[in-house]
Amino acid sequence: MKTLFLDIDGVLHPTTVGELEYDEAGPKVTGVGVCALEAELARLVVGKDVDIVVHSTWIYMFDVAKLQADYLPTLGAVARIRATKRHIESRSARVMDYVRRMRLTPDDYLILDDAPKEFAAVPALVARLVVCDPAHGIDDPDVLAKLKTFLG
Repeated sequence: MKTLFLDIDGVLHPTTVGELEYDEAGPKVTGVGVCALEAELARLVVGKDVDIVVHSTWIYMFDVAKLQADYLPTLGAVARIRATKRHIESRSARVMDYVRRMRLTPDDYLILDDAPKEFAAVPALVARLVVCDPAHGIDDPDVLAKLKTFLG
């Protein structure tokens, strides 16, 4: 089984997309193009044995059920959606905690993120990081090639 760690802003849509709003139901991210590349990622993982583990700051606002229902429905239909632990502050520490708990080897996982500085202090994670251009996310030939190679 493969594990794909997923940031959302700058990966599934440009960082310039989306507005955080609040109403009686709680927080929501709105705007044209929010998670626009979710279907592209779903096409890449369909038929693969893969867990999608959200390590994005979105986990502070939404649980897995809400993420899957409102933002990742196509992806959730073809892969298991999970999340790192919310109480761990840094992205790298959240990812490292998950890797340790699940006993993942480096070949088992890949990290998609647009913020390489978040991982700079952890060489083991830097080696598994695919840096997305925050204006294009996964819609980049180099990123797509790395994803396809990883997924097999």
